[in-house]
Parts: sequence; structure tokens; C-alpha cells
Amino acid sequence: MLYTANVSLQYWGEAFSYAVHIRSLSATTGLNGVVPYEAWIGRKPDVSHLQVFGLLGWTHIPRQVCRGKLKSQAVKV
Repeated sequence: MLYTANVSLQYWGEAFSYAVHIRSLSATTGLNGVVPYEAWIGRKPDVSHLQVFGLLGWTHIPRQVCRGKLKSQAVKV
């Protein structure tokens, strides 16, 4: 998320928070058709604030080549 938005690595905490938010609004197999938000809160989530912003293709860079925890591990195709 940080690399596609051209954002500094100092914002990794905010990016992680947004990723967790999106994950809680996504379906999982363990909850049989219920998203985690709905299982926890008891009502369906409002997803009107989410936006589609394009589709990109990425190629994975193996860990042996790309060192560093916050370094990019993929390249745009």
C-alpha cells in the first residue's frame, strides 16, 4: 500500500491500520458467509466509503534478493 501510494515508510502504522480495516470487511471461510465486522458488531458493515482505485499487476521478489522488513517485495508488471 505504501509503495503504490508513493508514501513514506514512516506511515507504515496507518497503512497497517487501513489494511486491518479492509480485512475485517472481507469475507472469510471460517465464518460461513459472515464478515468479521458483522460477527463482532452484529450488523452488516457500511462499505460506501470504500473506493476502487485501479488494478495493477505485481511480481514477487524473493527474500534472498530483497533484504529489509519494510522494503518493497514486489515490482509492477
